[in-house]
Amino acid sequence: MKNGEGALYLRDDMKEVTKEQFKEIYFKLGGGTATGWGLNYWNTFFETEKRPGMKYLLEIPKTPEHKRMMIVTDYGTNEYRLFFLTEESEESFFEFPDATQE
Repeated sequence: MKNGEGALYLRDDMKEVTKEQFKEIYFKLGGGTATGWGLNYWNTFFETEKRPGMKYLLEIPKTPEHKRMMIVTDYGTNEYRLFFLTEESEESFFEFPDATQE
């Protein structure tokens, strides 16, 4: 594993973008206040909370079905990662294998 890949989401298909590009996709594809990704969230986590040296990584939706926006904040690698899942992949995203079934 490369450095930083152990966090919630692997970065292989992501590209580094500017904060303005990250913000543009956030508002264009995030779904707005109804999904929790509105102006209040943006201001709280990306404008008010200032963390010098953070990078902005983005993965454009792979298909039209990839419409569930997710953001991972990784302080270990100083990255914000924005990516999109399908509804099905979102449902299983936080499931962990049951250790008793091994």
